[in-house]
Parts: sequence; structure tokens; C-alpha cells
Amino acid sequence: MPSFVTQTHEYNRALLDAIAQAMGPTLDLRDLPPSETAWTLLESEADMALASPLLYGQREGDMAILGGACVAAVGATGEWLLHFHEGLQSIETVGFYGERGLHTIVAEIVLKEKYGMKPRLLQVHGPAEEAMSLVDALLTTEGEQRSGFTSSSHIDVIDEWFDMTQLPLVREIVIGWEARMDAAIDAAVRQAGDAIDTEALHVLDMKMQGRNAATETETLPGHFRYRFTEEAVEGLQVFFQMAFFHGLHRDIPDFAFWVEGEEGAEGVEGAEGTEVS
Repeated sequence: MPSFVTQTHEYNRALLDAIAQAMGPTLDLRDLPPSETAWTLLESEADMALASPLLYGQREGDMAILGGACVAAVGATGEWLLHFHEGLQSIETVGFYGERGLHTIVAEIVLKEKYGMKPRLLQVHGPAEEAMSLVDALLTTEGEQRSGFTSSSHIDVIDEWFDMTQLPLVREIVIGWEARMDAAIDAAVRQAGDAIDTEALHVLDMKMQGRNAATETETLPGHFRYRFTEEAVEGLQVFFQMAFFHGLHRDIPDFAFWVEGEEGAEGVEGAEGTEVS
């Protein structure tokens, strides 16, 4: 019975449900916080995970990416907001909740690449109103962190990433121990990714109907994609390249996708051959 660990949330729930349906009762799906997800997979107590690409970078030599699905954000999704004091000319300090991760790295990349700022990041606690008094800017990633807090001056970090790169931000990928993957698992993930991505594109099309690009300031609504397209692969590559360049990640991983019948997973240059596009 394959074991699968992840943290379930609003933007991956449909994909996880589709994977569970495709794999049937043989799947042992466990909902864990990100730190426990990482520990459980790295300690070989799970076969696979839907997790941050940063987790794959820790054990890339033994793991493979299942190229059939991912969770990728495009445009202003309203999740990762960087609030700042009005009238600031430069941001010297940025507060954040919890642990450093994908969200802090992307925020730093945006501030450095797009705005030429090199802020110092500080972990904060307590209500956002109080935390905001200690720093120039505050990075929030969920509504609970913004409870009772009103900030008119903010940017959407994921939208800034898309504006800067014109590429999706790959938030989560399906990774597993290469030796434990098989064709049935790969097919289930691919089937789920195709189905949920088709639904997401339908919803996007409905949102786009009637929009006037000449008068709308945002021509593409924020949305999520679930098929591991070539653009998603490129977005993942660009993220790690920028993170490495700015000293925010130790290296640029070799993205190896699981391929049936191969002794080792196929590198990113062969991604098209694994039908991730």
C-alpha cells in the first residue's frame, strides 16, 4: 500500500481527492503539517509526498519527481502579501511568521531582483498590527495572520513573481523515493493532474468571459494550475537559479522525473519525453 504524506489546504484538496480516487483504497494518505511531512518522507516512513520543491532539493539523488501533476500559482492569488508602511522609499526589514520557506525566498527574490532592495528577514509573533510596528514590511501567507489587520499598502508576492518572470510559481510537486515508484502510481498522478487542471482552466475561462482587457488593470485573474507543463518546469528552474544566485539556496537541483523502465529517473532536459507538457 503506497503511503502519501502532505498538508491538505484549499488549493491542493481537489488534486489530492483526485489522486486518492485514481489510486483507490490502496493509498494510505496522511494529512500532516509541512515539517512532519518533510520528516516522515526523509525518514523513509512514507513513499511519496506532495510538498514544496525545497524538500526535493534535500535528497534529489534518491528521489524522483512524478511529472503528471503539481500545484502552481499564477498571478495575484491573494495569499502571500507583503504589507509595508506607506511612503517608504526602501525596505530594510521584513517580518515573517513561522519558518523560512518558499514564501520567504520568493519575497526576497522579488525585492532584490525587481526593486533592488536587500532586506533583513526577522521572524515575528503576535498580531499583525503589533508585528508591523517592529519592521518596515510584513509578509503574511494566510488570512488568519491578517485577522483584524488592514493595510492599504501591500503587494501580492506571487503576482510580482509572475510579472517579473511571466512564469508560474510552482508551489508543490509530487515526489517519491525512486525505487518505490511504479507505473500505476505515475498514471494515477497524471490522471489526477489532467482532470483537475482541466477543471481549473474551465473556471479561469468563466472568469475571463466578459473582461475588457482595454479597461481592466489585471487582464489575467490569479489562478492555480495542476498539470506539470513545460512552463511549470521552466518556472521551477528559474526559481532555483535565482535563489542560488542570491545565496538563498545552496544549489540548483537536477530535476529528475520518474520514467517507467528506466534504471534512473530522467533529467529535466528529457521532461518532454515524460509527457509533463
